[in-house]
Amino acid sequence: MSKILKIIITSVFFIVIAFGIYFFLIPQSKNITSEIFLIKDTSEIAKIFITQNSEKVTLSRTHPGGAWIVDNKYPANKKAIKKLYQTLTEAKINKPVLISENDSAVKYLQSKGKKIEFYNFDNEIIKKIIIGSYNKEYEGTYMMNIKNNTPFIVNIPGVENNLNYRYNINAEYWLEPDIFSYNPNEIKEIILKYPNNNAKSFRLEVFPDTVRIFSFQDNKYIPNINLHKAGSYLSYFMNVKFASETSDTEEVKNNLRKEIPFAEITVINNNNKIKNVKLFKIKNDSTGNFDMNKLRAIINNQDVVIVKYYDFDLILKDINYFTN
Repeated sequence: MSKILKIIITSVFFIVIAFGIYFFLIPQSKNITSEIFLIKDTSEIAKIFITQNSEKVTLSRTHPGGAWIVDNKYPANKKAIKKLYQTLTEAKINKPVLISENDSAVKYLQSKGKKIEFYNFDNEIIKKIIIGSYNKEYEGTYMMNIKNNTPFIVNIPGVENNLNYRYNINAEYWLEPDIFSYNPNEIKEIILKYPNNNAKSFRLEVFPDTVRIFSFQDNKYIPNINLHKAGSYLSYFMNVKFASETSDTEEVKNNLRKEIPFAEITVINNNNKIKNVKLFKIKNDSTGNFDMNKLRAIINNQDVVIVKYYDFDLILKDINYFTN
């Protein structure tokens, strides 16, 4: 057998092996495109349900272009919605899942993945997908369309490989970060309580031409307050934000309900809508000392977030502030 013939036979052998690997290890999904994960016209989306195990988050709006609402209660974070839109219009299949990993990937997604359902304004289902974990090695995130149950590795080319957090199960991720965003003329009453020091606590009432402050300890009116300071104090409630969300929200919330808050702030607007925020100091597990930079907050006894001390420093005054 000539040397050339040996080379030809060897080459053919390796070509056959390569085709074997391709056809037996790589799933034949050439007819499936990235469209199975996309919704190009985001204006048709009215509701989005994100569920994982027993947790659920709902995003909804009443008309195209309308403001998104989280769990039928709170305004949604515009930046988070923008990232969601980007994911729905720009995500691409980076690569299929190997046949050898296909069954385990499907089982994992069905049992552990986040299930996302999109509905239009006629309450008709647009798309159902499941998203799993980010895989650094494969440069993408496991995703599957429930319609065909075929898993893929998906990313946004040149932008981001980890798409999991963009379909966040934590409601706080979707919330507008504002805690207080009142113009001074929108505020009817402010109550600031220090549970461990009632002598510093107060109630502030706003009238068309003045402000009155009452001691929370005995409900007595405090005369001769500094009206300039009181007016400035009202302005401090225009832009108070939380810093970040809290994981394991239910567990944290249940634990905090057993504790006495460091401070409690209640704002009532002119429409008698109430915003209540309880603040709790965070203890450092290693030293036992309190964190001097941040606090935990429960908003309306529902949502737990992390706030910075300096964001609340201007509004955490005591009653003596207005008399000096």
